[in-house]
Amino acid sequence: MACMWSEVLPWLQPTSVLLVLAASVYLWVSGRLPADVTALLAMVALLVTGVLTPEETFAGFSHPATLSVAAMLVLSAGLERTGAIAFLARRVLGPLGGSEGLLTFVLMLVTGTMSAFVNNTACVAVFLPVVREVSRRTKARASKLYMPMAHAATLGGLCTLMGTSTNVVAHEFARANGLPGFGMFEVGLVGLPMALAGMAYVFLVGRWFLPSGGESTPKTPPRSGEYQAEVVVQPGSTWVGKRMRAQDFARDYEVELLGLSRDGSELRLLGEEERFSAGDRLRVRGPLERVLALEHAPGLELRRPNPKGAPASELAPATASVQGPDSQASGPQAAAPAHEIRELMVLPRSWLIGSTLASLGFARRFGSVVLAVHRPNELLHGTPASHVIHAGDVLVVEGPAEVLDTLSAERSLYYIGRPNVPADRVHKVWIALLVMVAVVAVVALGWAEIVVAATTGAAVLMLTGCLQPREAYKAIDLELVFLLAGSLALGRALDETGVTSAFGQALATAGGGFGPHAVMAGFLISSVLISEFMSNSGTVLLLGPVALSTSAQLGLNPMALLAAIMFGSSAAFAMPIGYQTSLMILRPGGYRVKDFVRMGLALDLFIVVIGLWLIPRYWPLTVGS
Repeated sequence: MACMWSEVLPWLQPTSVLLVLAASVYLWVSGRLPADVTALLAMVALLVTGVLTPEETFAGFSHPATLSVAAMLVLSAGLERTGAIAFLARRVLGPLGGSEGLLTFVLMLVTGTMSAFVNNTACVAVFLPVVREVSRRTKARASKLYMPMAHAATLGGLCTLMGTSTNVVAHEFARANGLPGFGMFEVGLVGLPMALAGMAYVFLVGRWFLPSGGESTPKTPPRSGEYQAEVVVQPGSTWVGKRMRAQDFARDYEVELLGLSRDGSELRLLGEEERFSAGDRLRVRGPLERVLALEHAPGLELRRPNPKGAPASELAPATASVQGPDSQASGPQAAAPAHEIRELMVLPRSWLIGSTLASLGFARRFGSVVLAVHRPNELLHGTPASHVIHAGDVLVVEGPAEVLDTLSAERSLYYIGRPNVPADRVHKVWIALLVMVAVVAVVALGWAEIVVAATTGAAVLMLTGCLQPREAYKAIDLELVFLLAGSLALGRALDETGVTSAFGQALATAGGGFGPHAVMAGFLISSVLISEFMSNSGTVLLLGPVALSTSAQLGLNPMALLAAIMFGSSAAFAMPIGYQTSLMILRPGGYRVKDFVRMGLALDLFIVVIGLWLIPRYWPLTVGS
């Protein structure tokens, strides 16, 4: 009996890992469970079966790959909060949004070229919010853009030594074993044809297999509609002297410029003749968030009938009654409390109906101001203070919390909620840009690992006020973190139980009887398959020693086998867990695993075919040839 168990035990753990892998792949492909839940269940299974210790199971949460992705998402959030992303989206890529094909082509060309010299994870992190913003502003569907962008970045990384960490790991492994390694542009001899063929396939064929969903799908907000407000041009701002161009205003702020008044007189929006002056009042209309965002636009301020922070004598105390136009505030006075912004709907029996805010002295009476007005199914044209109030109107009111509580408690007004007020910190945009450029440059020059550079950059953004800590935490996608940590645990289990090593050895041995090309094909194919389920760099380090041993036994050129492993390890297109860039787009694009399979199998095939054709040309298979 003991002898039988001694024979069974060595196979027990590898079998358990293969079963967990098969179940995970099935759940990922079928979509029966969310991808991150599947990853978590895989970790639990590996832990319960004793394949991994608790430290090994959860090490993925502190792995440099996980931390790097999280930090790069924080850096992208910093660019977004300072307005850099919106500027790039509306000025550079926005005009291309009328043609989804042209936008896809340009996006792939830019990311592919950039990732040849910049870490492709950093490249995708930079363009993730750009794609989201462009798809929001145009008719382009984000699900049709995310995957082509990510795959172009991965393919571009094949063209130079610094394009991806996989190339660097392969180079350092070769040098550590007395081999010459790979030149900066030497890998491009094979990588560039792979990139061109792969991007051509994605653009001409692959993108048609992608779903029409993700973040680009129009979402109707709970309080949709057009809100109208007034904005004042501030003295000394860059708006003074600028031409009045309604189309530019709509492009930059996504609101409609309805009209303009100066010193009580209405001006025509001539576009080329008239110029803005200090004190001009602009009537604008658009989605509530975009209207409120004008408060933070440089040189502009939402007009308030009464200055913000009205004197205490004019504030309605918390106990004030709002039962009619003749009601008066009474009670003890207190210091002006902090202001809030809320949405209040006018109820059918409200005493406000039939009057204007100006005639009611709303700002003076309650120490609160109406910033914007919305009327369902009707577009308003005057100023908020001049509209005759109807039942169902929605007022965006700014004032002391106590006063707004009182207004909400009365039957005249119904509390809807607190709108989100975007606060783009445009005056810090150069700080955010410099931080991102510094992070990319440090990584590209090899001065620091991406995890060090990215986390340092994230800390700088928070220290300089470009990003608040709470905003940074919100930017980190925990579903992505769990998915990445789970995939790393699964890859470690495959490695420690000898499954991947045995797989590579079997392919190398089987190919040995069919000649050098079959051996190289075995390493190329095995690296492609293994990298779909574990770290690309880990695949290089796993199969590298096997390649050296095989080349010594069969008299082959070890650099040819290492080149096959290097290129094959980067061809992780068929599974989202195979590469960090694929994980980053999984949720935003609304993709399922089968979308990666449909797009990625052909790309994997391109890598294998081109590798089999070109690798022997530049790294001869036999020593001395």
